[in-house]
Amino acid sequence: MFGFLKRKRRTLIGMDIGSHVVKCLRLDLSGERPQVTHFGMADLPPEAIVDGEIMDRELVIQTIREAAQRADLPNEPVASAVAGRAVIVKKIVMDKMSEADAREAIYWEAEQHVPFDIDDITLDFQILQPDIGAGQMELLLVAAKKDMIQAHAELIRDAGFTPLVIDVASFANQNAWEKLRRNAPVAVTVPASADTVDGLAPFDDDQPDTAPAALVGAGEFVALLDVGGGVTNVHIVRDGVPYFTRDLPIGTSHFIEEFQKQLGLTYDTAFRVSRGHTEEADMQLVGDIVRAVGGEIYQGLEPSLSYLKTAGGGAHLPGLKEYLAESYGVPAEIADPLSSLDYAPDLFGEAEPGDLSPLLAVCVGLALREAVEA
Repeated sequence: MFGFLKRKRRTLIGMDIGSHVVKCLRLDLSGERPQVTHFGMADLPPEAIVDGEIMDRELVIQTIREAAQRADLPNEPVASAVAGRAVIVKKIVMDKMSEADAREAIYWEAEQHVPFDIDDITLDFQILQPDIGAGQMELLLVAAKKDMIQAHAELIRDAGFTPLVIDVASFANQNAWEKLRRNAPVAVTVPASADTVDGLAPFDDDQPDTAPAALVGAGEFVALLDVGGGVTNVHIVRDGVPYFTRDLPIGTSHFIEEFQKQLGLTYDTAFRVSRGHTEEADMQLVGDIVRAVGGEIYQGLEPSLSYLKTAGGGAHLPGLKEYLAESYGVPAEIADPLSSLDYAPDLFGEAEPGDLSPLLAVCVGLALREAVEA
């Protein structure tokens, strides 16, 4: 009712709650170029989130507040993201029908593809191809466990903010890559009500069905690789359409553990090495460890990948980009989501924007959303 009174926000806070770091970033979207108005981040102790599971809830909430305080965030709604085994993204084929009819049939169809009880999930879909022949169409199905969405939203609420959007991290990554490099939105997003984050609301009808061709050219595949704290997400895109999303149980924590074990480093020193500060360690040995652990990423992706273009959050790991590029025999570049944003020279303090940028892909992708206020 009164849908015509709804408006899109021209500012939005992106909040990325990772396994190692909480990042907050606010964008003003009213100008020709998005402008970063607020930024803050805070490190999470290693025991707070393990393998995507929240082990110390109060510590995570405290760290969110710390990051928000450093950013001096205003009291505005937040867009955040979920990831991991409780999120399913899958292309499916079903009988051709209208979108309205598909909404009625999608839960029955999802039972064939989602390894969770249908009553325990919230889901949505996007029609990718309305007619693929033989009376069928192709959809992208997105499902997430309700309890995970609720728990994530409650973290944000208990930290003093209102969750307006709960997205999928891989889509936020794609949003940053597509929209900043091509100034085009991504078709697939997961909005959620500000008051009751208990479902995936319908996709935004103002979004186009597909984004323009990626930089590598129409018809070519791009893999967006996000090496996070506990997992590595690979998100394959072709002409703006997500083709494949997969989480591998390998992240920067595994590199840090090996740095500690093989180099005899403290956790803090090993963490700094993972950020590219190798002056406290033998660079040759660091490279050997990165290639050994990186080999597990390569083996995990090999059955599904034939292209690799862009690397994300763990891109500071010394030699990882070069190793993966050589292994796949394709170019690799480190994501730089800040490159097309405006910001004050002193916004990031003593940190170099180029060093921070690869860590902010999800955060930027979330803040780039023009969320519809309920």
